[in-house]
Amino acid sequence: MHSFFKKGLTSFRSSILLQLFLLIIFIVPSFSSLLRAGYFSMQDDQQAFRLHQMVKCLEDRQLPCRWIPDGGYGYGYPMFNYYPPSLYYLGAVLKISGFQIIDTVKLLFILGFIASGVTMFFLLRDFFGLLPAYTGSLLYVYAPFRAVEVYVRGALSESWALALFPLLFLYSFRAVKNGQRSNYLFLAIVISLLLLTHIPMSVIFLPVLAVWIFALAIFFREFKRLPKFVASFILAVGMAAFFIIPAIVEKGYVHTETLIGGYFDYRQHFVSLGGLFFSNRWGYGSSNLGQTDNLSLSVGIVHWIAALGALVLALFSIKRNVFIAKLAILLVGLALGILFMVHQKSSFIWETINFLAYLQFPWRFLGPAIFLLSFLAAVGIFLCPRGKFTLFATLFLLLAAWSLYGNFFKPKDWLRITDKEKLSGVIWEKQLTSSIFDYLPIYAQFPPTTKAPDYPEVLSGEAVIESYNKGSDFQEGVILVKSAVKLRVPLYDFPGMSVYVDDSFVQHLNNDCSGLPFCLGLINFSIPNEGRHTIKIKLENTPLRTFANIFTLLSFSSVIPILAVLMASEVKSSRGYAKSV
Repeated sequence: MHSFFKKGLTSFRSSILLQLFLLIIFIVPSFSSLLRAGYFSMQDDQQAFRLHQMVKCLEDRQLPCRWIPDGGYGYGYPMFNYYPPSLYYLGAVLKISGFQIIDTVKLLFILGFIASGVTMFFLLRDFFGLLPAYTGSLLYVYAPFRAVEVYVRGALSESWALALFPLLFLYSFRAVKNGQRSNYLFLAIVISLLLLTHIPMSVIFLPVLAVWIFALAIFFREFKRLPKFVASFILAVGMAAFFIIPAIVEKGYVHTETLIGGYFDYRQHFVSLGGLFFSNRWGYGSSNLGQTDNLSLSVGIVHWIAALGALVLALFSIKRNVFIAKLAILLVGLALGILFMVHQKSSFIWETINFLAYLQFPWRFLGPAIFLLSFLAAVGIFLCPRGKFTLFATLFLLLAAWSLYGNFFKPKDWLRITDKEKLSGVIWEKQLTSSIFDYLPIYAQFPPTTKAPDYPEVLSGEAVIESYNKGSDFQEGVILVKSAVKLRVPLYDFPGMSVYVDDSFVQHLNNDCSGLPFCLGLINFSIPNEGRHTIKIKLENTPLRTFANIFTLLSFSSVIPILAVLMASEVKSSRGYAKSV
């Protein structure tokens, strides 16, 4: 019997599939409440709508997707010119494969839990082995902030960004340690995914990554490899250029003041020390300055105690485990710096660096913080005295985390609805106007108060609209002109919008606001000739967008063959080394 268990344990240690299967079993309770028909309430209840609009983009072959047809109360909206699109591309592929919209959103949340656990497991297994890897990865999944991200806020992209942090640390560590060039390319790919997934988390975590890389270069005395990391970052920006460059350079074409005003003013969202370290309060409300938060903004009592224990063990074993001790000190320093940004004492930094206001919530720094503290928990398990105590410490931490936070991982309300109900009626109308001022084209003075009409308006002259169709980034139709007309189409003007009459380009304006309570910046143009005409209004690329698209295509087209050659070369080298040994 003893030999049977010993053989089974040996098989388990050598099988990554068995290890991942066990890990996923432990992760299942974090999302088990989503495994049923229907949908759940969330604060950012735009996920199904965004995915629905991305599906329309792909059906119209609008690539990359920039403009959504139903946003802005039906007048169209440059949503994905500014809002990171990666998760919605993935979701659209799943939807087209046969899933419901609402089921696809739930699946994306579920995959986010699994992905973050798995990527953390791979990182920690590289450093410490199996037991520390299980400990750190499960603490990462079951941090209270993770429950807030999914079940309170419904922050799909932000929750997925946390799955990329471990890969950034993993590939940068491997690149510094062994210098394999494929790791620099993998690092570039993951950085580009982070940029395409969540901009605020990119702004927060990339400086952490830079410190991590520089510290590793010091530890391993590999300063000559630092320029390669700069090249990785440039390549990452290139792969994400189709989104990043227009999002930054064309920011002035849309209203962004609502992103940093009112509730989204960062000054209202600092967290007290008590809330950060000692509170285990739970709620489905919103955050406010002081002690009145009605949701959990704790870093996790179990997490910081485990991290503190890891630091103590590292200091006591510094002579035996110099690298691990240095690693622990680095992680503690990074975690403290990150957590400082959550507290009001850091307000002078927020006031000095103006663009930090667009992060909106200082507690967004909790994402990287729980990553670092979960990493430290694995350090602590690794440094524990070998034997039964290590297993006891692991079980204690995981059971403590589950007993304190397990009940957080469920929605407040469950809605027995399908796509039909979610995408129609009052629920649909609400989604058309939710956060409507965010990224509203600058030519509109205010958001519209009524839904866009189905057809263009004849402002002067006489004409009959015989047919009209609205696509994802275009509108087109046939009009019978009886006398010279001026038309106003139900579409916001935006750089790149072009008007064609009978396939010929015509100039358009956006300043005829007659009959409207205020100017919406809608496209208007004239047709002087009588007769039947085809009209088409379409969003086309500006020179900047064309440049950004080409930059991305060139970057991707260079990465794939280079990566294939490098990996083949490295596999061949490793086989040659093994044969010689």
